[in-house]
Amino acid sequence: MSRTSDVVLIGAGHNGLVCGAYLARAGLSVTVLESSHSPGGCIYTEDQPSGNRLELGAYEHGGIRGSGVAGDLELESKYGLHFHEREEFLFAPCDDGTGLPFWNSLEKTVEALAELLGRAEAERYRNFSKWSTAAMGVLGQTENGPPPSLRSLASIADLTLGAEGARLMQALFAPATAVTEAALGDDRLRGPLDHWAAHSQQPPQAPGTGAGALFLAASHGHPAIRPAGGSRGTVDALVRCLEDAGGELILNAPAEKVETSRAGSAGGRATAVIAGGERYEAGKAVVSAIDARRLFLGLMDESQVPAPLLAEVRRIHFSQHNVSELKVDAVINEVPRVNGPEGMEKAFMLSANTGTDIAKAFSSLGLGQLPERPPVMIAFPSTLESGWAPEGQGVVWLSTFVPWTPEQGKWDQALLEEASDLTWKTAEKALGWEMTAVEKKMTGPLEWVERHGNPGANPNHIEMSIDQLMAMRPSVNLSGYATPIDGLFLTGAGTHPGGGITGMPGRNAAGVILERLGLGKRRRGEKLKAQAALMKDALRATRELRKNA
Repeated sequence: MSRTSDVVLIGAGHNGLVCGAYLARAGLSVTVLESSHSPGGCIYTEDQPSGNRLELGAYEHGGIRGSGVAGDLELESKYGLHFHEREEFLFAPCDDGTGLPFWNSLEKTVEALAELLGRAEAERYRNFSKWSTAAMGVLGQTENGPPPSLRSLASIADLTLGAEGARLMQALFAPATAVTEAALGDDRLRGPLDHWAAHSQQPPQAPGTGAGALFLAASHGHPAIRPAGGSRGTVDALVRCLEDAGGELILNAPAEKVETSRAGSAGGRATAVIAGGERYEAGKAVVSAIDARRLFLGLMDESQVPAPLLAEVRRIHFSQHNVSELKVDAVINEVPRVNGPEGMEKAFMLSANTGTDIAKAFSSLGLGQLPERPPVMIAFPSTLESGWAPEGQGVVWLSTFVPWTPEQGKWDQALLEEASDLTWKTAEKALGWEMTAVEKKMTGPLEWVERHGNPGANPNHIEMSIDQLMAMRPSVNLSGYATPIDGLFLTGAGTHPGGGITGMPGRNAAGVILERLGLGKRRRGEKLKAQAALMKDALRATRELRKNA
């Protein structure tokens, strides 16, 4: 027996749910298949048997509102998503007791940095922030819809920004460390910027990470937001949206095979997905929200895929720098009093200590070693609302980078505990506070693979390296969300514009699918209006870029 719907979608990470919701709201019958016991992928809030709650996955969700996806899908107005908004954007505690605060207000941030690092350094940060904001305004226009090639992006930059366009392109190709070292003098201030660039699990000293260094400095002007009740608030709202539009979510249904017509020969059309022992027939499209390598090399027979495409997929890489992720989450007896302005305990924290330290850390990871001073992300979700831990206690969220392949060859419980202890002690030193764990959970690379299946435990599915971005993500012939196989489409963090909680890959893919099905083609007037908006934003950015050059 087969179950039939218009669209069968593999993977209920947030992009899969976003894509499914857009398609269902357009009138298509949609079935979303998820291998795990709960949706969300890297967005993962878990209730413990003790009654406490831990936040195991992604923390900040400002991108899904900023992208417009939350508004499009009425997640806040109709489906119960509520955000905590904070003016305290970021806090960067250093081992010497310095704590660098970043607020929504650039002016307030500059004044605080002036007191800590001196007026000259604070003004350098102001200029860098304004230049970064203008540059990101231009880049942001490329994230909606199919990705531009580097050639077309360079042409747009030259046409709209002139000489500053070349400077922007140089920053995109440069290592983040080169960008921050040219702009700032204090190694402690470079630390959080380089750390932000490393969110993509790329070493900040690697070419092509320069854009990441601009992101943090360009984030002023918007409050930091986090879902009430934990990150699953975003997932729950997306599921409600999907189901309200008639879509169906099926859990504990790992995909086993994608079928095509003309089985045994290349070509044909994607017709069905076998998952959890059942057959789900797709009348119009199969959409994969898992990475392209698992799809083409794991769920399809090689005879179903053209040979040149198979060779291209095999070149997609996920761990060239040997970087993976480790989480430590715990209920603690007391939330630390941070060495910073009042309210900064509510902020998301990046503690790289210095730019030099984070560069050294990634060098160690490449050798399979735990860094001497690992960069640590820290947050205390219990400071924003009750319900996470007993009264008087708190919850800490810690994340760091670890080697995917350790020098001893494989991960085991002893290494997981060693890496977790190092992460904990590093956070304590940066905060200047000894934390006592009442309940603790460790999530290493192997546990992450068990949760979401991504190769290398990479939350971005594949590396965010310069050769796998924009019109090369995940590869040249797969970058437009449609694949060379009729009726088979891609979405997820392994497609443009990549990782982060934005929902843009899901929305972009849905747009392409609807257009291919004749349900969502944009009129010429709408395209011209979008082009005019791009030019207007680019011209405004030009003025800011030149002003702050």
